[in-house]
Amino acid sequence: MNEKDFKMNKKGNIQQLFPAVLAIVLTGALMCIGILILSSFQSTTYATGTTGISSNESLAAATTSGITLNTGNALRDGVCGALTKVYNGTANVAIGLGNFTQTGCLVTNVTQTFDPAGYSANFRYNYPYTYSADTTTSTAIGSTNTSLATLASTWLPIIVVVLAAGIVLSILLGAFAGKWK
Repeated sequence: MNEKDFKMNKKGNIQQLFPAVLAIVLTGALMCIGILILSSFQSTTYATGTTGISSNESLAAATTSGITLNTGNALRDGVCGALTKVYNGTANVAIGLGNFTQTGCLVTNVTQTFDPAGYSANFRYNYPYTYSADTTTSTAIGSTNTSLATLASTWLPIIVVVLAAGIVLSILLGAFAGKWK
C-alpha cells in the first residue's frame, strides 16, 4: 500500500464502508430466510397421527355450556376421540354416555334429567386422542431455530450498532482530516 491508498477522495470513506454494510444486511436477510425455512421443515417432521388414551382425566362435571377435555386439547394438533367412559369422581359410579354430546374436545351435558349437582364436583373422563408428536428431527430443528433466533435477536443488533458507530466515526474523521491538512 502507498500513501495514496490512505488519502480520502471527495466522497470520504463512505465508499469503503459499502461492502461492510452490504455484508451485514445480507447476513441478516439470510438468517431470517433460514429461520423461516427451518420452521416450515420442523412442522413437516412431526409424527402425525400419534395416539394416546386419557384415563380418568379429572375435570368438573359437564354442564349445558360444556367443558373442554384437557389432555387431547393441549397437544399439538390434538383431536379428542369419543368418550369411552365417564365416572363420578368420588363414588366411582359410571355415568351413562347418553347424558353427553361431544364436539371435538368439548363435552356438553344434554339431558334435563341428569343433574351434575347430585354427584361429586369432579368427573373422570376416559377417551382416546391423536396428536402430532415431536421426533428427534423436529426437536433438533427446533433447537437450531431457537439458537438462530437468539443469535439474531442478541448479536445482530449489536453488530448493527457498532457498524453504525463506525460509519459515523469514519465520516467525522474524514471530515476533520480534510480540514487539518
